[in-house]
Amino acid sequence: MADDTGRECIENYEPLKIEADQVVKEVAFAVKSVDISSKIPSRENEVYLNLRTMEGSVYCVELSVQGFRVVGLCFDTIDDNEHSQHFETIYSLLDSVSPGYRQTFGDALMKKLAMLERNSDEDEAMSQD
Repeated sequence: MADDTGRECIENYEPLKIEADQVVKEVAFAVKSVDISSKIPSRENEVYLNLRTMEGSVYCVELSVQGFRVVGLCFDTIDDNEHSQHFETIYSLLDSVSPGYRQTFGDALMKKLAMLERNSDEDEAMSQD
């Protein structure tokens, strides 16, 4: 459906699509690949992600108002027999399926903390001058 300006009206699933776009940006550093499925159409209440972990495991992940869950063990695939648990965040899902994610996340956190400490030390040194 289009509005008066010719833009497609997608308000119903736009919040999930926006969240999916954010997820792709936020976890890209900690997985081999992640993107929104181009083969499974986004719907009002579901968006699908293709995810490859640091270990090389492949998942199709559903994002819905109920959270994130693995729905397939191949890209762009929904396995009707896959009845996996919903996770509130993509981070908790990744934590359950990827030990490499946990390590990468911990390393990134340590780097950020070290950078904050260096910046704090530099600010303190400059204020003493």
